[in-house]
Amino acid sequence: MQLAVRLERADSLAVPMGRSVVRVHGHRTPRAFVLFHGFTNSPRQYRTIVDSIYNAGDNVVVPRLPWHALRGGTSKNLSKMTADALRDVAALSVDIASGLGDTVIVFGVSLGGNLAAWTAQFRPVYRAVIAAPALGLSHLSTSVQNPVMDLMLIAPAYSRSESPDTLRPDRTLGWNTRGLGEMLKLGLAVRRAAEERRPLARDIRVLANLGDETINRSAIDELVRHWRDHGARVNYYELSDTLKLPHDIVDPDEKNSRTGITNPVILALVRGQKPIAAARLRSPL
Repeated sequence: MQLAVRLERADSLAVPMGRSVVRVHGHRTPRAFVLFHGFTNSPRQYRTIVDSIYNAGDNVVVPRLPWHALRGGTSKNLSKMTADALRDVAALSVDIASGLGDTVIVFGVSLGGNLAAWTAQFRPVYRAVIAAPALGLSHLSTSVQNPVMDLMLIAPAYSRSESPDTLRPDRTLGWNTRGLGEMLKLGLAVRRAAEERRPLARDIRVLANLGDETINRSAIDELVRHWRDHGARVNYYELSDTLKLPHDIVDPDEKNSRTGITNPVILALVRGQKPIAAARLRSPL
């Protein structure tokens, strides 16, 4: 638990609602889960899933990502987030979970999907489930993704803020170009490593939302191909566009959220089960 104290210390400037979550049964369990939240969100988005995991007898860790959920925070704060800091939080969280369970299972959505993908590539976890990873921007070909990322990283940061939600002070409403660039930089590190070598995760499951117009599907397809080319076990599932799901399929407060459909899919995937009919297995690329 000494490692978990490091997460708690990093939360000193965060709003109480948005702080890291470490829910343990007081003993080591067969499984320990790590959940990575999305860009501008906080660990609170997983509150329903955390309850399901914990009540089933497992330990669970949900780290607050750097520069998120700060008291009085705005989208300008996200310009201070770096790919290295994100990587360090992912590594620390897996180390914490390794002390809490015999096997470690990670899940992430959006930016959290990038962290789950990084974990799958570089850490020998038992299972990694990667939902809608933000490896690239929608409507841009893969050939221009990297130049756009480089521009975001070197140009003066531009922020677009929205009025705070008094009911969700843990949300950083808006976006920041530098933060987006660092998010893409982490994704690029995973994609380049995947070209060269097999990922260390034993079981990888990717979940795509066909109605998601935020991320670049080609970048996800490319990552899956690289992993399979190196002999990794990767199952690729899709949520139909007829469900009209938002990019964030986890947060019950998201507009058009349908967590009654998506949560059972997520829980089945992280537990190694076959998901319900809402998610279909995609044919090999």
